[in-house]
Amino acid sequence: EYPQSAAIDLRCVNMVADLWHAPAPKNGQAVGTNTIGSSEACMLGGMAMKWRWRKRMEAAGKPTDKPNLVCGPVQICWHKFARYWDVELREIPMRPGQLFMDPKRMIEACDENTIGVVPTFGVTYTGNYEFPQPLHDALDKFQADTGIDIDMHIDAASGGFLAPFVAPDIVWDFRLPRVKSISASGHKFGLAPLGCGWVIWRDEEALPQELVFNVDYLGGQIGTFAINFS
Repeated sequence: EYPQSAAIDLRCVNMVADLWHAPAPKNGQAVGTNTIGSSEACMLGGMAMKWRWRKRMEAAGKPTDKPNLVCGPVQICWHKFARYWDVELREIPMRPGQLFMDPKRMIEACDENTIGVVPTFGVTYTGNYEFPQPLHDALDKFQADTGIDIDMHIDAASGGFLAPFVAPDIVWDFRLPRVKSISASGHKFGLAPLGCGWVIWRDEEALPQELVFNVDYLGGQIGTFAINFS
């Protein structure tokens, strides 16, 4: 039962990764998992960002006690993530005529302690896309100016299963090199009847192995990195 369920999950992960233009996996299997919803998927993407950032800082001999995350003021799950995993949340507030995160204010909030930037591809209140491409380009310039390399996680809760079909020319996914992970809801526009989420990583390097647990008591060797398991 469990190995077959895991096999179905892996097939779906491959389909979603292909939809979001993930690079072809080395072993034929994309890196990702299903979750009970997009909030859990966001948590997993955020954890991986923090672990990757911490490794980089430790390798450079720098302190790791003040991580921060930059995003727009749109999702309670990022407040939860910041509190649960002791990360400073730097929200870019809405203002008249500017209802989503813009490159200028995003860059002003970034520094070497920024574990990542999270555009919301389908803002909860308005349905607007926080277009990742301009934010990505601003981070490229920021790195050229400062040497600070910042990853992106795309919170595509609603847009992840819409844009590939209705606006395929929008470059928002793994076609952008800084995008290391993407999360989306399966129960919004992914045609799942019950609570379901997906998180996909660009490749194996984007998911720290410390977050992967191997389970061998369910009829086979199964790797799991979701928060909820049973």
